[in-house]
Amino acid sequence: MRTTERVFLYSAVAALAAVSLFHGTTPATAVSPRTASDLGPADALTLSGKDAKSNLVLRNADGRLAFGDQATARVWSIGAVNSDKIMKLLLKSERFEEERKRLEETAKGKDEEFRKRYSELEAKYKDIDPKSPGFEAGRAEVEGFFKEVEGWRKEIGDKLSKLQAEQIEKAYREMTTAVDVVADRAKLDIVLRFVPTAQPFGAGNPADSMLQVQVRTFLHYPESIDLTPELLKELSLKDE
Repeated sequence: MRTTERVFLYSAVAALAAVSLFHGTTPATAVSPRTASDLGPADALTLSGKDAKSNLVLRNADGRLAFGDQATARVWSIGAVNSDKIMKLLLKSERFEEERKRLEETAKGKDEEFRKRYSELEAKYKDIDPKSPGFEAGRAEVEGFFKEVEGWRKEIGDKLSKLQAEQIEKAYREMTTAVDVVADRAKLDIVLRFVPTAQPFGAGNPADSMLQVQVRTFLHYPESIDLTPELLKELSLKDE
C-alpha cells in the first residue's frame, strides 16, 4: 500500500470514528437510517478500471442507475408478457364474439336467401330447351344470379376481415393500456412480449414450427419477469 493510500484510509477511518462518537448529539436529518453495511449517501461511485480512462462511474439519474452521460446509458428494469395468450383470450371474450356473431348472422340470412333463389331458378330452367326462344334470357338470369352471389361473398368476406383487423388492434390497445398499469405498479421501465419456451408449438408444417421458434424472444429467463398473471387479473381474464 502506498503512503498516500494509507493516509487516505487512516483519515477516512478517523472521520468515521468521529461520526460514531458524536452520533448521539447530531441533530436529526432527512437521511434514512443506514445499516453497518450501507454506503453513502454519495453523488457517484467510481469503479476502477485498467487505467483512469476505463474507470466506471455510477450515479443516480432520475432514479435510474447511470453508467454514462448518454440517455441510453441506464440500467432499466424489465418484465415480459405472454402477449399471444393475452390477445387470444381478449379476442375470445364475449363482447368481441358478439360483434363477429352479428356479422355472421347477417351473412347466414343472406346465404339462405340465395339458396332459396337458386332453387327457384333451378325449378324454372331445369327443363328448358337450349333451342327455345327464352334460353338465352334464362342463361343470362342464372349468370347474373351467380355474379350477385360472388359479389356478396366477396363483400361479406371483406367486412369480416375488416372487423377482425379492427378487433385485433382494439385488443392490442387494451393489452398495452393494462401493461402500462401493471408496469407502473411494479416500477418497470421496459415490458417485452414473449412466448414461454415450454409452450407447445402446435404447428403442422416446418414453416409454422420455424415461426414458433422466431417468436420466442427468450431462450432462458427468470420466471420473476413474467407479468402475465398480473395482466390477466388487470384485464379480468381467466387463464385456460
